[in-house]
Amino acid sequence: MTTVPKEKAVSASGKVLTLGNSAIREPDIQPMAPRGRHYFWLSFLVCVLLPVTLVAVHFGTIATDRFASRAGFSIRGIDTNAGLDGIGALTGLPSSGSTTADSYIVLSYLGSRALLEQLDQNLGLRQSYSGPEIDFISRLSPDATIEDFVAYWNRRITTQFDPASGIIEFEVQSFSAGHARDIAALVLTLTQTLVNDLSETARRDALRFAREEVALQETRLREALATVRDFRAVEQSVNPSASAALEIELIASLESRLIDVNARIDALRQTLDENAPSLAALRRNAEALSAQIDERRQAIGNDMLSPSGTSAVTQQLARYEALEVERSLAQQAYASALVSLEQARRDADRQQRYLAIHLRPQIAEAAEYPRRLRNLLLAAFGLVVAWGIGTLVTYSVRDHLT
Repeated sequence: MTTVPKEKAVSASGKVLTLGNSAIREPDIQPMAPRGRHYFWLSFLVCVLLPVTLVAVHFGTIATDRFASRAGFSIRGIDTNAGLDGIGALTGLPSSGSTTADSYIVLSYLGSRALLEQLDQNLGLRQSYSGPEIDFISRLSPDATIEDFVAYWNRRITTQFDPASGIIEFEVQSFSAGHARDIAALVLTLTQTLVNDLSETARRDALRFAREEVALQETRLREALATVRDFRAVEQSVNPSASAALEIELIASLESRLIDVNARIDALRQTLDENAPSLAALRRNAEALSAQIDERRQAIGNDMLSPSGTSAVTQQLARYEALEVERSLAQQAYASALVSLEQARRDADRQQRYLAIHLRPQIAEAAEYPRRLRNLLLAAFGLVVAWGIGTLVTYSVRDHLT
């Protein structure tokens, strides 16, 4: 006997289907409930459409126009001995590494409190940025602290720096074209003053040691000259060495004359009597010369002995020579310090920094900010993405819980 397979018709959903001797259960397929669809569109309305509408209304009717003014410059030096870096080896341009540090100092200064206080003092920046005609989002609070003011200023200034070329550009925003231009011009002027001050400070630091050395050697030379002058006043001698040399020359001259007289005496003794008047005159001349020689020798020798037994003239010469050596060394050191100062001055002049301005601020003819369409599209895109992710996460959690 043959068994016929059992078959049953397919039910709507969730019913058992019988095919032969086996049975399978059809998965439940339930359409989205009206209540779920209601929450879906409500969330889209609240999270996307309503915020986008508010953003559009703000940028379309409330947001205040902001004008921009730009300026560009670079910090340059006149150092002709700068080496070449990797780029300079290819282009032949000197390395900009010597001015890179100054460039970063300027970048920090552009967003600093010091610059902001100078701008506020000269242009009334706080009052201009907190006017009642400015929309509440872009407006600075009138009672904002200086820290809040600095943060607000950093949202109104944009800087760019190219390390390869050393070019710095900045953009200043304000709520009127003329005011934006005035701010940018004053920022440029204050930056130029800063660079000049940095350059002058570096120059003073480079010359300070050389000038101190010159002053030290000048004091040393003055003291040496004063000591020599006091010595001459006390000893009543302009140059003891020269005086001693003259004394020695005089003694040598007297000895030469004495030798000549003695030679004539010896020659006359062979022809004249010992009592001859001419021979007696020569003897008296020889005795006088001998007396003068002894007197001169005693003057520079042993007649003026110090308590230690040393010749006073010898001590005088020793002191004078020591003073002259000190004076000569001080004079040479002073001359060397002057040469070093002049060299340091030339080096400092070659390392001067200056601001090379290539882009000066101009008055804008149209407001550049806020960029309404771009901001609206970005806001819509961000809200749609956030809403989509939130919806997916919500349904995923609900499916796991059910």
